[in-house]
Amino acid sequence: MKSAIDGRQWVLGEQFSMADVIFGGTVSYMLRFKMLEPLPEFTNYSERLEHRPARQRANAINDKFAEERGLGR
Repeated sequence: MKSAIDGRQWVLGEQFSMADVIFGGTVSYMLRFKMLEPLPEFTNYSERLEHRPARQRANAINDKFAEERGLGR
């Protein structure tokens, strides 16, 4: 799993792709629930994903939805 991102910005190299949406979501989920060892390769990759503008917009929408419904996030 680590070899998919080791030494790369994104799964396919320098360009973000759908592979990062799928793989990145999985890595982030597994880190969040302590199902994956928090190696620097994984945590740095997950942080890069979180800093993408589209991800920040999606998080804002999800946070608003959760807040409106009294759900913790």
